[in-house]
Amino acid sequence: MNAIDKLSLLAELGQAHCELNHGPGTKAEDWPAVDYIVLPFGYHESGIAEVSARELVIPVCGECRQALLEEEWTLLYCFECASSQWVYRPLAKNNYRHHILWLRGCPHCANEFGGLYFNDFNGLAGEVELVAGLAAKDAA
Repeated sequence: MNAIDKLSLLAELGQAHCELNHGPGTKAEDWPAVDYIVLPFGYHESGIAEVSARELVIPVCGECRQALLEEEWTLLYCFECASSQWVYRPLAKNNYRHHILWLRGCPHCANEFGGLYFNDFNGLAGEVELVAGLAAKDAA
């Protein structure tokens, strides 16, 4: 994501609301966004250069941002229907190691599971990132 796109997203933060699941009976308007998760979709050209064809941008509130950065929660997010679910790692049956598990199809939208991808926030080019966190690092 280039600097102009980051500034544009940060300028829109005042009107954005968190798009992640906060439980039954909650409204997005109750959770103002403070950051965005940005996941680039693309490919490797010549095995060296990364080309990002487009980016998935998800507004997140302060509580979700904090949960993504800590080690207690894992977010399950479906590419197909944009549904999300949080897993509390200490009580989970499985041993979750990643902050986000990206699903290609879920029980809400598909009869067929299309795949599982995972990310952690390590700040490498071409990886998932939090925009406001990067803008603060870039300013320093």
